[in-house]
Amino acid sequence: MTSRELARSAAYSVQHEYEHATVIAADGRQASVGEFYGDPAAALIDVDEQWCAVAGEGLVLCRLGQPFGQCAAYFRQPGAVRWITALRQTGPFALEWQGEDGVWHSLVFEPADVSAYAPGR
Repeated sequence: MTSRELARSAAYSVQHEYEHATVIAADGRQASVGEFYGDPAAALIDVDEQWCAVAGEGLVLCRLGQPFGQCAAYFRQPGAVRWITALRQTGPFALEWQGEDGVWHSLVFEPADVSAYAPGR
């Protein structure tokens, strides 16, 4: 099996192998971002390397600082799943995501949102 790289920065890489996404630090630490129904479609790493985002079936934000790899999920609840095809960063804790319909939507979050898993979003 081969991994496919979705995003890379100086100190981190986001990869997926089929439906499972992983963030890997340059020092060898790895954290599971989670499973996606269908392969993840997009990822980005914050320009300040504080967090990363992986999208496809919903969106998962993961902390890159300490504690490394804690994640928060958005748009993944049964009956409310959003299929996301692209991501772009718009601020220190803000991004835009593009849905299947081609429309871009904003998401602004707090630093704390990437410090604990939050499945109810």
